[in-house]
Amino acid sequence: MDIVAIERDSFDSFRKKLEQIASLADGCLSPYNNICIENEWIDGKTLAISLNISLRSLQTLRERGKLSFSTIGKKVYYKVAEVQKLLDSDIIKIATKK
Repeated sequence: MDIVAIERDSFDSFRKKLEQIASLADGCLSPYNNICIENEWIDGKTLAISLNISLRSLQTLRERGKLSFSTIGKKVYYKVAEVQKLLDSDIIKIATKK
């Protein structure tokens, strides 16, 4: 085992930064926290299934500029708040199967 000696001020500064990081990580575990990515973004396949529309319909909304998106690799993600806004304005209608 190695022992590393550092100044007290440096140690306190480092510990304070670690505590800040830990508090951010703890806050992200809360189901009511809007900072978490799961609460802000939804992938295209999940969105299409939950709205009961095709992936092609989502692509059409993207192409027409009605729905902004982000891509990571080959996956497309949408902001949940923006999707909700489009639902409220009746631009997207949820199809129901009979």
